[in-house]
Amino acid sequence: MALTVAVQMDPIQSINITGDSTFAMMLEAQARGHSLWHYHVKHLSMHAGRVLAHAQPVTVRREHGNHFTLGETVELDLEKDVDVVLMRQDPPFDMAYITATHILQHIH
Repeated sequence: MALTVAVQMDPIQSINITGDSTFAMMLEAQARGHSLWHYHVKHLSMHAGRVLAHAQPVTVRREHGNHFTLGETVELDLEKDVDVVLMRQDPPFDMAYITATHILQHIH
């Protein structure tokens, strides 16, 4: 069964594909037929009890300098539109991170 996976992470443009564990997980999920969405924590919000993210569909590949393709941004309801949310941000452990964890706890 293919899943829809939303990945909250640092901007994909800036990752080091050689050692980034999130990128490795995305490659594996994609290889297993799952669809991937990418969003940054600053694009996460909660409105009227809904957890929303302005996200982009993403395709990844192990090719330095050309490791991703992003589609058009859409608003995803993280409870209704996706099966899995991965929160994979690099430090710092700051208020944005803490706030995001509190927001994501509203997904059931």
